Amino acid sequence: MSTPATLTLTLSASDIAKLADVGRSTVSNWRNRYPDFPQPVAGDTTSPRFTKAEVEQWLEDHGKKVKDISLGRHLWSAMNGIRGAIEAEEAGAIAADLIVWRYVSDRESDGFDEALPAETQWSQLVGSGMSRDTAELIRKGMWACEESHPEPAPLFNAIHSNSPGYDQARDQELLLSLALPVVDHLGLEQLEEAFESFQDQITRSVRRGYDSAATSDTLVKLVATLASSIPGPVHDPAVGSGRMLMATARHGENRTALTGQDIDPRAVIQANQRALLAGHPRTDLRHGDVFAMDHFDQALAQVVVMDPPYGVRGHNTEHLYLDPRLPYGTPPKSSMDLAWLQLATWYLGTGGRAFVLQPAGSAFRGGAEAKIRAAMLQAGTIEAIIALPAGLASHTRIPLNLWVLARPGEVSDADRVLMVDHSETKDINPDALATALQDWRENRTVPTALPAEAVSIADILTVADKTDVNPRRWLSSGLDAPDLESVRSTVESLHRATSSAQALTQLTAESIAAGTQTPKLVSITDLEKAGSLEILRAQETIREADHGTDGTPVASGAWIRGDDEPRTVELGLFKTDPTITQPGDVLLQNTGGLATRVDTHGGRVLTTNSFHLLRPLSDNLRPQFLAEFIVSAHNRSQAQGAAVQRIRLQDLKIPLLPVEQQDHTLERLAEIRALQESAKAILDSARQARNALVDATSAGTISLG
Repeated sequence: MSTPATLTLTLSASDIAKLADVGRSTVSNWRNRYPDFPQPVAGDTTSPRFTKAEVEQWLEDHGKKVKDISLGRHLWSAMNGIRGAIEAEEAGAIAADLIVWRYVSDRESDGFDEALPAETQWSQLVGSGMSRDTAELIRKGMWACEESHPEPAPLFNAIHSNSPGYDQARDQELLLSLALPVVDHLGLEQLEEAFESFQDQITRSVRRGYDSAATSDTLVKLVATLASSIPGPVHDPAVGSGRMLMATARHGENRTALTGQDIDPRAVIQANQRALLAGHPRTDLRHGDVFAMDHFDQALAQVVVMDPPYGVRGHNTEHLYLDPRLPYGTPPKSSMDLAWLQLATWYLGTGGRAFVLQPAGSAFRGGAEAKIRAAMLQAGTIEAIIALPAGLASHTRIPLNLWVLARPGEVSDADRVLMVDHSETKDINPDALATALQDWRENRTVPTALPAEAVSIADILTVADKTDVNPRRWLSSGLDAPDLESVRSTVESLHRATSSAQALTQLTAESIAAGTQTPKLVSITDLEKAGSLEILRAQETIREADHGTDGTPVASGAWIRGDDEPRTVELGLFKTDPTITQPGDVLLQNTGGLATRVDTHGGRVLTTNSFHLLRPLSDNLRPQFLAEFIVSAHNRSQAQGAAVQRIRLQDLKIPLLPVEQQDHTLERLAEIRALQESAKAILDSARQARNALVDATSAGTISLG
């Protein structure tokens, strides 16, 4: 492989688009229109790469604004340089390894390892450019680093691995030639930020096998904030990639030791890397099945945090009957959820607290799990349970509960459990919740500003249905009943909705006259032949798993049908120029139903060829008129197919009307659409008012005169 003598940071066309805050098609136009646009220095004709410094200078010279590209984005772009050659997950692990290698091999770094062979140190690797020996030198240095520092081990995996997929040194060398200059471009103080940014980027974008069980940022922040008032060491027996453990270490005092274990060896490597870059030298993270081989002792931490796998079936649970870590009962083979809760209390020292995320079902399922909950209540280990809304986890939509646990007999109130119901709360305030838990722990004060109640353990145990500790069950009756002021407010909202509905003024029965002649109907394909319309489709399909929440908005079927669409996709995933909407484009779904929508803003990308993009090219064809009349009854009747019905483009016809008549018609239709929106608002307000009256009357908080 031929490489330049010095390493240069390069950008893809997608990177340039993000840098300049424009669409990728705009970048293509710049390349075609401006002869002074920088020439590619790497890549190929379909995926060219440009020198970052030259692009930034060109943008500045031409008065274009320049945005900062995230550090993780640069690495993601470099990884995409060999997309298809090796698995994205493996390429991502290599890029992460390089960041950590820079941290330990750069003489200017706080993490520099003096024992490394001189020829493997960072300055030697990048000083003379990428060569065939570079990958081998990096592997040699990583082996030396791990041999001289066996704990924590392993710290590296991907580059020096002998696993299938890495037998081809050419692919590794190519990736290193792309990623090495990116990592070298970073300041040493940026390494941790770059690592975190890159991990977030690839986790969102790849979504299969790469940190697939990563705890969401929302839950990480919540748990770390709640644990912040309890000083001391932290342990996570299901540490995963270490996100929650490291966040808890940052939010608290006297974090003298951080420990953890996980069954996934790759996750442990990521956790070790994250801990090293975060500056936590006293971190001991181990690989292994905690139920088969526990590497850690009882009472080793003051804080235990955990986001374990939910609903995992018990594997060889027979040996758990004699496990001293599970004093309250052996969980059923159908689920290990209650085993994790007992395990959390095992590691707690005196005065410590555990914060464990669990599926809501672990609070009310019957059988052996109900008996375990009862035993834990009687032993005084359950201090609080917080019901969380669905959708907070990154890998499931099920609602969760957060359990706050203590050593036996050390809960703040031996007779009551604090229940907090945030199951319907959209925005949870972690600081307010942390204050409430601390007040409960220290003063037994029930927070009045939160949906909370102290529930008697005796009441829970006397109820014959499964020892239910689900907060929603114990708080719903009192919380759901609206008070007088809220009922009045709901009724006032209904009055406002009805009064805001405007009567039809332009469209009246008298304004409609008999037609004088039948308009000519023209098909979509005829409009294209006449040059009035351009029909576009996606050139390639991007998997649903590659959709994320950071990138270019997606034009999906749900969006065409009028819903909000939060999903996005990284343009770097496309091998060719993607199809992106422009203002005034009409999106058409003609399979499985007929729907259209005008994109008034543009900038949405087509990720599947299931939809058509209709782009009016003539001022005599209004986009909204096209969208309105495509979904006529005549066109809907053209559907064909037994299982999935589809309408051919040549069968979709619209009336050929003068542009003045199109505008006139659209004005009348706009009046009806406004009335539709008002009707929806009235319907919603009426439903809320009805429910409020029924609930408040049942609870006795109001009386209707």
